[in-house]
Amino acid sequence: MEFARRAQGATSIEALRYAALGATRIAIPLRTRVAKNMKLAGVYRPGLVSAHAERAIDHLIMMAHVFRTGIIKSGSREQFRFDESFGLLEQAYAAGKGVLNIAPHICGFPLYAPVVTQRIPCSIYLRHNKDRRTMRITKGLGLAGEGHLVYPNSGSSKARRLQVAIDVLREGKMLFLTPDTPRKPEQGVPVTLFGRTVYFPTGVFIMSMRTGAPVVPIVWHWENGAYHIRYGEPIEFTRKGRLKEQAAAAVRKWTQTVDEFLRTHPEMWWNWLDKRWTSILRNGQT
Repeated sequence: MEFARRAQGATSIEALRYAALGATRIAIPLRTRVAKNMKLAGVYRPGLVSAHAERAIDHLIMMAHVFRTGIIKSGSREQFRFDESFGLLEQAYAAGKGVLNIAPHICGFPLYAPVVTQRIPCSIYLRHNKDRRTMRITKGLGLAGEGHLVYPNSGSSKARRLQVAIDVLREGKMLFLTPDTPRKPEQGVPVTLFGRTVYFPTGVFIMSMRTGAPVVPIVWHWENGAYHIRYGEPIEFTRKGRLKEQAAAAVRKWTQTVDEFLRTHPEMWWNWLDKRWTSILRNGQT
């Protein structure tokens, strides 16, 4: 972030891209670790490690451009393309009940909310992170992207963290979250991703049931020099039946779609080097 703000121009940031790409080609321990995780997940193919490195570096370089100039001048918006499925999001938002926009952690995810905000205002739910540098970067990106950040105070209870997000929805706004962060067994429901058992939170779907805000899932992939965004059918609930069971079923169904997407576009997954996911892939479960 500091490098980007001190950079003399876009050229110096793009030079960093090529230096980083060159470094990843000779970083054998890193490439070996990524390849092993991909093989354990059952998605490895020749050239996949390099393809992932390109997407991950692109993720960081786009962020650097946003830090340097802000979202409008950065050129990042032009790298994301919306297709006709954007109409699904427009319809959900027009209902006035708020919208929960969810995606897995795929390359470029910090930039989605600032990009879509140019079409529909989108708030970003910022989870508290013990790493102050990570929090500073995430907050800085949200502000540079002219986004609306919402986050609970440090040490907030689960109920308070949920309420912060619910307040946004009850104002009829759109909120972007990435609900695929592994939890401890007692804090989530078991789902299957890459053939491994992992526990995901149900908070997104609980919020939907409490507020009436539909959940609109999204993914995007790299093709022909741009990220192509695809929206899924809005997920809506009735208040009949047990909320926890409905939420658990929704998480499992959404995870199935994430698993299918990542098997088709494994280069897009940001978490191949994440320590928690390395442990899950190698040891079986959280």
